[in-house]
Amino acid sequence: MEDAIVAGNLRKRFKTHESLRGKKVFLASLRRRSFYKQALDDVSFSVPRGQIVALLGKNGSGKSTLTKIMTGILFPDSGEIRVLGLNPWKDRIRLAMEIGVVLGAHGQLFWNLPASDAFEYNRRIYEVPDSTYQKRLSYFVDRLELGDVYKRQVRQMSLGEQMKCNFVSSCLHMPKIVFLDEPTIGVDLPSKLALRETISEMQRRFGTTFILTTHIVEDIAIAERVIMLDKGKKIFDDTKENLEKLFGDKRYITLKFDGRAPSKVKMGKVLEREANVLKLEVPHRAIKSRAMMDLLDSKRVMDYSVSEVDLSHILSKLYRKLDRRDRTGGRYAT
Repeated sequence: MEDAIVAGNLRKRFKTHESLRGKKVFLASLRRRSFYKQALDDVSFSVPRGQIVALLGKNGSGKSTLTKIMTGILFPDSGEIRVLGLNPWKDRIRLAMEIGVVLGAHGQLFWNLPASDAFEYNRRIYEVPDSTYQKRLSYFVDRLELGDVYKRQVRQMSLGEQMKCNFVSSCLHMPKIVFLDEPTIGVDLPSKLALRETISEMQRRFGTTFILTTHIVEDIAIAERVIMLDKGKKIFDDTKENLEKLFGDKRYITLKFDGRAPSKVKMGKVLEREANVLKLEVPHRAIKSRAMMDLLDSKRVMDYSVSEVDLSHILSKLYRKLDRRDRTGGRYAT
């Protein structure tokens, strides 16, 4: 079976401007210089059909540009890309019939009309038979707990209800690939859970491919693979587990002592010390070391717990490293 997406050596840059600042602020604001910002820089990857991929990166890393190229909204300056075997911008109409797109708050609903009208509108565009449409609508209404919500005017819905209806509107034609840009941002917890569960079930049941652009760690958890961009370059492409191993090979040990906690121990880094509790950061391999066993066997240690570094901490740490690198390197590629 061919890959859902194949991209090779994609490059895209945009011409932009900035004001020249000086002592005479008013006059300086009228003077501008032009330069090119490299949005994508030699990006290559392939996505097998039926995979859930999380596309990560800081703001300005190139995620939105890449998504727009994959959906045919933009075209690259150079490089090759095929989505379901089609050229996204040359075969845009054919591709649109096979994909779904949910762009955050930019939805397919009509503010003063019920979501059901948007559903019917899309049914006719995608030429979905009425009997098939009714079965699919029942499936999504049940999975996302929409009840009669989709029959109300959109302006009377909560943000979570709007997002769920946007998702339904984009998926009623059962696309082979769904592009999701921040699908759960600002959405209440029950709606987030319902959306994640539906995405996972569609992948298992229908073999749907999902490209998920997000900053939310819980959304990343459902992905099988992570592609990370920075300044237009691909800097990571592997499983979520390998991302955790690469950047999170640490463990947290919380020790409760009989009496006041020591200010220092012979291993690890002390993160917190309060009364009789001490929190350490140690390398993963140190968990089973002799020194750790001796520490835990100490008569002064009454209790302890071991926890892994969570993904949010790993991403925060990685982004801080990228920020430090940016401060010492060039700002733009021209």
